[in-house]
Amino acid sequence: MDHERYRRMHSRRGASIKKASFEVALKDKKPIAEGSWAFMFEKPEGFSFKAGQHVRMSLINPHETDREGNSRFFSLASTPQDPELVIAMRVRDTAFKRVLGSLQAGDKVLIEMLLDVPHGAFALHEDTSRPAVFLAGGTGIVPAFSMIKDAIERRLSHRLFLFYSNRRPEDAAYLRELQEIAAKNPSFTLVATMTEAAKSAYPWNGETGRITRSMLTKHVGAPLHPVYYVSGLPEMVSAMRKMLVESGVGEDGIQAEQFTGFNLNEIGHVADHWWKRYIPLATTALALTVLAVLHVGAAVSIIRNDLGESSGAKPIWYVAIGIVLAVALFKIRYFVGRDLAGRDRTGNAFRRHADHTKHRRGGPDDTL
Repeated sequence: MDHERYRRMHSRRGASIKKASFEVALKDKKPIAEGSWAFMFEKPEGFSFKAGQHVRMSLINPHETDREGNSRFFSLASTPQDPELVIAMRVRDTAFKRVLGSLQAGDKVLIEMLLDVPHGAFALHEDTSRPAVFLAGGTGIVPAFSMIKDAIERRLSHRLFLFYSNRRPEDAAYLRELQEIAAKNPSFTLVATMTEAAKSAYPWNGETGRITRSMLTKHVGAPLHPVYYVSGLPEMVSAMRKMLVESGVGEDGIQAEQFTGFNLNEIGHVADHWWKRYIPLATTALALTVLAVLHVGAAVSIIRNDLGESSGAKPIWYVAIGIVLAVALFKIRYFVGRDLAGRDRTGNAFRRHADHTKHRRGGPDDTL
């Protein structure tokens, strides 16, 4: 999810934002797709939430950590009716996930949840005359899964559609459970589509390719003024929003949730952008070297030609001025470099924040 947005929300002060904190013990964990795991935690007394809502999870005295810290934001995959709290995540080689993956039954973590979140969370609308159409890509299935299960468990009369995109069936978390729910509930239509079905070890007879306007029309039928819930990686969310807007869907008919903690192309992004973090450092080093050479050379020239006294410029002051300029340049490049690196590490937090402010009223972590 968008960690930066939720860090800001959780760090806000004032009576309008309240948080509840609980230490909860791990009950069990299990794989839910290739490379994805679900973690089941005990549900504290008095813990209440809306389906689709997120929590912040913090490790307690972890045996290792890294610069990303000991906390993450997760949507809950469970429903308010479930006896336990469930989060799901894609396995990734970070300190947080290594520690979480090594937890044993009985080990505890700290869970925090915002109460009375402004504008509400990523939650199902109340108008049952408007169908709910979920467009989920990989990482975005968790809040959709929770909301769909909750609506069916509470026997709400919403017409529900889920368009669920993955590369292969084995990458699709909760696919089997969703297929079972669809088979038992006529009010829920599941449209799972695979973008790389040919690479699967299993046969796939469903839809293939990305979610398209024609695919929506094929399964949803005539416009019924539905509310669209879009959740997944930023690229997917942006593409779906553009498609919906071009199809005539108004802003009040779209809710979006970006998952930015994991990217299927993450390795490629690191390879493409690592150099951005070192450009400021390399530029600074080069500038310092050039300044040092020029000023030392000039000072030596002044001394050799006995120009210092006649011009009123002492060589030592000439060198000092050069040092001051070099330090100033270093400071400027340091802060510019740190800003660029910070933007790169967070996936350009300012861009994501602007996108969220414009397009949506809530959204959480990493998960799948």
